Amino acid sequence: MGWKKGGKITMLTNNTYKLITKNVKKNADRYISFFQCLIQCRSVNPFFEQESTEAECQQMLAHYLESIGYIVHLREPNLAELKKYAGRPGAVDRDFEGRPNLIALSPQSRGFRALLLAGHIDTVSASEANWVAPPFSGIIKDNFIVGRGTVDMKGGIAAMVCALDLLAELRVYPLVSFASVVDEEAGGSGMLALADYLRHCEQLHGGAILGEPTNLAIATLSRGILWAEVTIKGRSGHIEVKQPSWRKGGAVDAIQKALYVVKALKKLNNIWAKQSRKRHPLLPRPCRVEIARIQGGHSPTSFADVCTLTLNIQYLPDERDECGGGGRIKTEIETYLKEIASKDPWLRENPPYIKWIVDADSFELSGDNTIVEIAKEALTRLGERPVLRGVETHTDAGALHEIGKIPVIILGPGQMHLAHQVNEKLGIKEFLKAIAIYAAISLLWTETQTSES
Repeated sequence: MGWKKGGKITMLTNNTYKLITKNVKKNADRYISFFQCLIQCRSVNPFFEQESTEAECQQMLAHYLESIGYIVHLREPNLAELKKYAGRPGAVDRDFEGRPNLIALSPQSRGFRALLLAGHIDTVSASEANWVAPPFSGIIKDNFIVGRGTVDMKGGIAAMVCALDLLAELRVYPLVSFASVVDEEAGGSGMLALADYLRHCEQLHGGAILGEPTNLAIATLSRGILWAEVTIKGRSGHIEVKQPSWRKGGAVDAIQKALYVVKALKKLNNIWAKQSRKRHPLLPRPCRVEIARIQGGHSPTSFADVCTLTLNIQYLPDERDECGGGGRIKTEIETYLKEIASKDPWLRENPPYIKWIVDADSFELSGDNTIVEIAKEALTRLGERPVLRGVETHTDAGALHEIGKIPVIILGPGQMHLAHQVNEKLGIKEFLKAIAIYAAISLLWTETQTSES
């Protein structure tokens, strides 16, 4: 490699990639320790727990990046600045005091279109039982690092930072920025704020990698997700006493009415499964309506007077509304609920009420794009077979691509089905491999940009 500060990367040979792999192995213990420290820095999104410590993790990242020459900015999402995106996914009325985004810029990138390595620092909660160890301990068990956020997505965050550290150790300074945002797990306001900031940032970006778990495949699509609460009303009454007709004042079990709605939503999933608009060739199954939570009842001796279903509803990029969100799907669900309610005498007069909680946008990038081709080349040079796929969940890629106007791919360590699980875990081998991949992509990106100057 013949490139240092202010120069160009030249002569990227097979030995370059062997050197990357060699240094990843040499520094493995240090990289693993950093990853564990990031897990131990608890950063649960306050949507799930009242107290947030996202800022502590961002400070930890800031110190590390400053030590290798990056200029770091910590900036809280500004709701006033985001008002112009009203109606768009991510534009929510939420307090971000003490919850900063982080953006780290390389002085060497000025005048070039940099590559952005990005991800989110927040996690879901870890209140479930049966963890093999405290969920924020980051222990090593059977060659896996175990803990909340290992897969989603502190593994990707740690691997990106370690890749930049690796290149700095080799005295190579790529045209790469890094960003870590808050609030991905509850709607995406953090990335919306970052994307808005990047639109007006002096540093231009020509591509981005979102480090969400893809098992190190290249993903160019992710689903949109809607959260909703459907409240079904009943009428309380003594559960041990034969009740008269509800029209004569008798009880109505809200739980049974909720189960009627559950059965109808299962039927809707069967309908969607047969519709091409709900499928995408990069995804393994069609969009669905999933029931995430059922809450009802107030006494063992009484019929429930209310039951609430919390829904997770998936949609594809082609189904987006004019604001880039799931408005059309909201209308579809509302219409369907009215239809099924009309077939039940009680629900016809007491229709379910739906409250929309979160609209997390979808994303799709054309396969013919520089960042896709560079990622393929980097994987190939490291002896890996490039795989193209989609991501079944929501990611922050939509805001970065649509608002930030940056072509994005999703590529990160870990298997998404392990995210949010008890004993969430990431294989050490895959984590270290991700470091090498991010480093290789950074070098190829820099070579491409500097050769054009």
